[in-house]
Amino acid sequence: MMEKKTVLLVDDVKLFLRLEETFFQRAGCLVLTADSGATALKLARERTPDLILLDYLMPDIKGDQVCRELKADERTSHIPIIIVSTSSKKEDIDLCFNAGCDDYVTKPINPEVVLAKAAQFLGVSQRLHKRLAVNFRIEGQAPPLTFTGFSRNLSRSGILIEADQKLEPGTMLKLWLPLAPDQTMVEFNGEIARAELEPKRGKYLYGIHFKLLTKDSEVALNNYLQRHLPEEQMQS
Repeated sequence: MMEKKTVLLVDDVKLFLRLEETFFQRAGCLVLTADSGATALKLARERTPDLILLDYLMPDIKGDQVCRELKADERTSHIPIIIVSTSSKKEDIDLCFNAGCDDYVTKPINPEVVLAKAAQFLGVSQRLHKRLAVNFRIEGQAPPLTFTGFSRNLSRSGILIEADQKLEPGTMLKLWLPLAPDQTMVEFNGEIARAELEPKRGKYLYGIHFKLLTKDSEVALNNYLQRHLPEEQMQS
């Protein structure tokens, strides 16, 4: 059983926090969040997390300064810090590495890249967020709207689907997915983390993160991925 890890996510943009929070929680981690540099410093010193994902442009204290202070403090100097930024300028990247960050990722983030880096620092298996390409019909409900769509890929943390209906990021919904061996539909709760329109096809793509899964849905999801992911991806 994986040792429980603590991760501190620092960003003043709630979307970023939502994108990462589900993965770490489902990986068995305790997740702390902060929306300012001052709060990040306080939490890091009080809780000494195993990893910090830190936004560069914070409303009060910039990420490089937060990183510099934490690395200079013997209580927190050992904590790996990944700085996430919209800037790809060499001077900004150099500034962050000179402040002591362990890695640097540019926005818009590629969740697979960020999570792979985080998995290495945490010493957890990357299989926890491997995506499986799937193409099956799904049924959905975002009251009062009901809809149907098709899946693109599936992981332990969520699913990418396409549908005709327009839905907004942050929408809470229910999905029914044919994950049981006999194709029985299994109910999942989720939240739309991102949405985009494919103009050529006139379809909407939705990145949905699973929320508050029941024991039955958790078991069905894990069993489905174990049956269909290549064996080398399922190994720790």
